[in-house]
Amino acid sequence: MKRLFIAVPIQERSRNEILQGIFADENIKKMPVRWTSFQNLHLTLQFLGDVEEKQINQIKEILNNIYLPDLDEKLVFTNVGAFPAPSTSKVIWLGIKNNDYLLRIQQYITRSLDEAGFNVDHKRFKPHLTLGRVKENLSISGSSFSYLEQLVNNMNVSDSMIDKVTLFESLLRPGGPIYTAVYEKKLNR
Repeated sequence: MKRLFIAVPIQERSRNEILQGIFADENIKKMPVRWTSFQNLHLTLQFLGDVEEKQINQIKEILNNIYLPDLDEKLVFTNVGAFPAPSTSKVIWLGIKNNDYLLRIQQYITRSLDEAGFNVDHKRFKPHLTLGRVKENLSISGSSFSYLEQLVNNMNVSDSMIDKVTLFESLLRPGGPIYTAVYEKKLNR
C-alpha cells in the first residue's frame, strides 16, 4: 500500500517568494507551528490515502486523460487563513483564487476516481497551500495571526503556472512528511 494524493506542484519562483516572504521571518519562526517544508508546497486536488500498488496504473490513466485545450491558467495567491478558524487554528494556509481551469481539473479527477471506485473527498473544493500545522496542544495568539496576515498582505508572490498534475506518495516521518512524485502528467497547452 502507498499513501497517495494528487496535486499541482508550485513552481520554484513562487516557492522561493513564499520562503523569503513568510518562512524567513524571525517572528514567524517563533510561532508554535510545524511549517511545511519548502519543497513540499503544493495544491492538493484529491487525497487518496492508502492505495494498493496495482491501482496506480488506473490513477495514471485518469491523469493521462486530462485535456483542457487553449487554457493558460495560473495559480494566483490571495490571503492567509486557517482551518477551522483563525481563533482555533489547526492548519494555516495561503489561499488561491479559484478559477474555471483549476476547478474543471479538480472536478474531472474527483469524478473519474469516484467512478473507478476510489474513496474520494466530495467536500467543496477550497484551493489553498498548507503553510503549516499548529503544534498539538498549542495555539496561535490573535496578534501573531494578525502579524502573519499583514506579512502576507504585503508580500508579492508570483503566479504559478498550472502546467502539470502530480501523483505523490506521502511517507510520514517524525521530522515531517516526505513527498515523492510517483507520476507527473504535463498538461496540454
